[in-house]
Amino acid sequence: MSTISAVLNNSDYVSAEMRNRIEEAIKALKYRPNDLARGLRLKKTHSIGIVVPDLSNSFYVDLVRGAEDYAASASYTVLIGDSREHWEEEKSYLDSVHRRRVDGVVRVPAMDAPKKKVSSILGDIPVVYADRFPLIRDPHVGRVGVDNIRAAETAMRYLLSLGHRQIGIIVGDASSGTSSDRLRGYVQALRRANIKPDRAMIHSGHNDVESGHSHTMELLTGSNRPSAIFCTNNLMALGAFAAIQELNLLCPEDVSLLGFDDFYWSTLLRPKLTVVSQPAREMGMMAARMLIDQIEGRTSLPSPTLLSTKLILRDSCCPPKSSSLAVSSRDSDADSRESKVSSSKKRVLAAHTS
Repeated sequence: MSTISAVLNNSDYVSAEMRNRIEEAIKALKYRPNDLARGLRLKKTHSIGIVVPDLSNSFYVDLVRGAEDYAASASYTVLIGDSREHWEEEKSYLDSVHRRRVDGVVRVPAMDAPKKKVSSILGDIPVVYADRFPLIRDPHVGRVGVDNIRAAETAMRYLLSLGHRQIGIIVGDASSGTSSDRLRGYVQALRRANIKPDRAMIHSGHNDVESGHSHTMELLTGSNRPSAIFCTNNLMALGAFAAIQELNLLCPEDVSLLGFDDFYWSTLLRPKLTVVSQPAREMGMMAARMLIDQIEGRTSLPSPTLLSTKLILRDSCCPPKSSSLAVSSRDSDADSRESKVSSSKKRVLAAHTS
């Protein structure tokens, strides 16, 4: 038995002849190791759990795929749960993966679970947080994400540079650290531009299409309509886009739209959507790596590990109609058209002369 175990686990020297005999026997008997029994004996199952808030959101699909890719390279399997942004659902998945004796958990907390403690459910099982962080500053708790304050401020600086001064924001639930950081970036950018934040321009949604749609309707049908809207979630941006179309407004001529998180259909929209892009797959890979390093007692990445975001400029933002930038832009376009016409006339005249 010990010789067979050494072959299966590649844990000790076995002669080539004996290894071949054992491998032939495994094929003949169609033998499959019992991972559950092995896990009970070794107190290690080589499996991890990952619970995310919304698998209908492509951002979390990419995050899960990144975690799966790294886990597979380290010979770990992954159990996946979708809390649908509800703590009770998340709690049920966490309890389930604990009963299955996973070695660790990658967790993206549900919106209504920022202050919920999971130690009573998971015990001493290692946990790494991805995307959304707990408010506690425990150096032993792994965290992987982005600098949300800086990312939101970069997006706002771009809108301000176009001449926008009335900028609405649809942000996630304020109890989420991620959402509150993106709101801080928004406020910080306005104050640095000597613009007093207007509470009427700040709306709190639920990171779904419906809330993006309803809050955009409120912003654009109010007495003080913004010239630009910043959505801090890709699904809310999609809802905002639908609301703009329903109101028969033009994007970006009547209202510019900037989203957070890139997604495969953002370039299929017309206009193509300008977004802050997060490295979702890399975030999942980093979280799985940090967790497995912790499980296996290796020195891991520093926590929190913050990855870089990127502002991807497309077609959904332009200077507002009332902006001098917009006027100069239109004048420039007119000059360009006049220059093209003049050049065309000169070519025609030259052709006739020759």
